[in-house]
Amino acid sequence: MTNIDPYFYIFDSVGFPDNCYTIDIPENFRVYLLCDTLDRRQIFVHTDREEFNLSNARYDTDVNRLFISLSTKLPECEIATDIFEYYTESDLHKAHKTKIGNTFEPVYRLRKNKLRVYLVFVGSDIVLFRLSTKDQDKISKSEAKKLDDRVKAIFKYSYDNKEFLRRLL
Repeated sequence: MTNIDPYFYIFDSVGFPDNCYTIDIPENFRVYLLCDTLDRRQIFVHTDREEFNLSNARYDTDVNRLFISLSTKLPECEIATDIFEYYTESDLHKAHKTKIGNTFEPVYRLRKNKLRVYLVFVGSDIVLFRLSTKDQDKISKSEAKKLDDRVKAIFKYSYDNKEFLRRLL
């Protein structure tokens, strides 16, 4: 199992850390950002930018476009999986699967230019948990391990469990 102790922040703004502004969030489901601390600045999709040196002007624009595009489509969805109707299969598709117990959880990838954001569906909600660049067609072993560790953390607590609900921030 993973050593990530998960916390989930509501995806309610774009532009972190600079030029942050609030977005409309869906009414029928929630979108969360995975973190391993109570410090919002440590949300994985934010810290992943540092890992990939995604802090120059070009990447800042692409990251913002990726999340702005997603944020404009989400309020149009009645349920989380409706998001597939707003993207082509090349832009949003199953990229990986993580074994948890006896089942495999599908991991989806949303792309914008060379950027990728990974997500999973948890109950009726979405969790965004990894931002990376596409340097090759196949997911490397180290990237697959990072995806697996984070997905296992997301599903560490049952969705209807009080411990899971306590971790929603």
